Amino acid sequence: MNVNNPKQKLNAQKSLIIVSIVYLVNTSIGTTIAIHENLPSVTLVKSGLPAWEDFLVGFGTALSAPLVLCLALVVCIILALQAKRLGTIGVAGLVILSVFFIVGTFAETITYRVLAPATFDLPKALVVVAHIVLSLLMIGLGSWELARKRQASPHLSKQHAGESL
Repeated sequence: MNVNNPKQKLNAQKSLIIVSIVYLVNTSIGTTIAIHENLPSVTLVKSGLPAWEDFLVGFGTALSAPLVLCLALVVCIILALQAKRLGTIGVAGLVILSVFFIVGTFAETITYRVLAPATFDLPKALVVVAHIVLSLLMIGLGSWELARKRQASPHLSKQHAGESL
């Protein structure tokens, strides 16, 4: 087996896009559960809105990011599919959004409630754990892809080499 074959290597950009799409699916499931059970976002800041309004114009639901961040994720996925600078902007956007997603997941009080043995709730716990794992994968794959693009871009390497002198 030839390990140096580029077709056999992990394509971080494609993997990042796939993971981001799976994140969107998971967010859709979380939004559906949260709206059905009226679980608005509960962090240090509360909007006081019902879950469906909180998703549309507030901080999101207890199990999903707000609509504006989901739309930003879609835009970044589309940009990440592009070549050159637009692709790099899309990948960077996905990394930044995934940092917001993981911080938001840990800021939600439901995260700790559904994972605690006494109040464990399997469907909600699966959504929360998937949010955490997928966000971490997006950060890792996106960072890997950004590092690869930087290393592959000779004009960036020369520019930064001159700055360090």
